[in-house]
Amino acid sequence: MWISKQIVEAGKRKPAADVSRVRSSEGSSEQKTKTEFVYCGPWGILYAPPSYAQAVVVETNKGAACVGTAMENPEGFSVEPGELLLFSKGNACIYLKNNGEVEINGKVFPAAE
Repeated sequence: MWISKQIVEAGKRKPAADVSRVRSSEGSSEQKTKTEFVYCGPWGILYAPPSYAQAVVVETNKGAACVGTAMENPEGFSVEPGELLLFSKGNACIYLKNNGEVEINGKVFPAAE
């Protein structure tokens, strides 16, 4: 009996984070709109994910917060561990490579000596 109650209670617990689509406030979906939570990220990086992004949302003492989005490598890129790729919906990108090169919109700048 005790085990059954524990299993039922565990099923009722809310997960630590939800993954849902970001959408504008005009839609009629039950998902949260981008105006209903704050976006959290590293200091100095401001972002607004597009409506099709899968936001990772957590509840805080001040309400819902988006702590990031589920990501996949954009077409044509294979990011290795330790590398960083910044990109926009309009295909602008800055790619910091492990070999020290920096690629900005396809133009490669060699590593500083």
